[in-house]
Amino acid sequence: MKKIILTVILTAVLVTCTIVTGIGYLFGNYFVHFGLERGTKDNPKESPRAYALLMPPEAREFAKPDYPSEPWDLTSTDGLHLAATHFSPKEGRMQEPERWAIVVHGYGCTQQNSYYIAEHYLHMGYHVLTPNLRAAGDSEGRYLTLGVRESEDIVLWARKIARERPHAKILMHGVSMGAATVMLAAGRDDLPRELVACVEDCGYTSAYDLLALQVEASFGLPAFPAMNLLDWRCVRLAKFRIKDAAPIEAVRHAHVPILFIHGEKDTLVPNYMMDLLYDAANAPQKATLLIPGANHAASSQVGKKLYFKTIRDFVRPYMDKDERK
Repeated sequence: MKKIILTVILTAVLVTCTIVTGIGYLFGNYFVHFGLERGTKDNPKESPRAYALLMPPEAREFAKPDYPSEPWDLTSTDGLHLAATHFSPKEGRMQEPERWAIVVHGYGCTQQNSYYIAEHYLHMGYHVLTPNLRAAGDSEGRYLTLGVRESEDIVLWARKIARERPHAKILMHGVSMGAATVMLAAGRDDLPRELVACVEDCGYTSAYDLLALQVEASFGLPAFPAMNLLDWRCVRLAKFRIKDAAPIEAVRHAHVPILFIHGEKDTLVPNYMMDLLYDAANAPQKATLLIPGANHAASSQVGKKLYFKTIRDFVRPYMDKDERK
């Protein structure tokens, strides 16, 4: 009888594990293909389906700044062709030292989503680079990596600016996934010394924490083991670990000052994440700005005057003089 009971228990455990693994496999595949993979049969450059459903094509159109521009490109460390646009300020607004802003778009977007912020920097006399992150726009790549590989690419763009403009002072400014990207870059040891400041707008503490919230709220699944199985599929298909998309760990080792910005009414990335990031940051200097009434990624429009004034005041000392340790 004991052997029969033991056999039944072991069989039940095995069946349960098989079912859970199977569900995790299917859920992980669904998330990677639905949320991270770009391209359709008709349009290989289409954003991931999750973004495409939320944001129709007509809502993704942003006016290109009316400033001199030229295409830039480079090759990522894993062989992808990456594309960007360099905008120059108009005569009479150029400043010394030569100031640059790398404006980094968010999840599912392209460099077009950076144009609004880029225009403000151009008006302030900055040169601006608006990259298409990997797997976005004219840049190659099949999968988004939630800031992991994108942060490596941003450092390459900064190094390219430093090579071509040795007197440049560079800041990086990212929104949403772009914010996570610049925070991850800020903690890297291979930053060029010309990169002197970082502005992050509505970034998450970690992709793992953010997705765990969504898994529970949207799918009704427990974070464990769903997230572990999801991470497993990301490694196999998209070649990165969700746990590595952790800006809160990167800012503990930040090499440049960071300004943390968030919208008060952000329901996608809770604004308490800004406080956690700020508390964790070991940057040379740091500050926060909470924009009243702003939803996710809308702070620059809802609180435009306060938003850009705070940025100007925060970055001015570092754009005038290299204050890095």
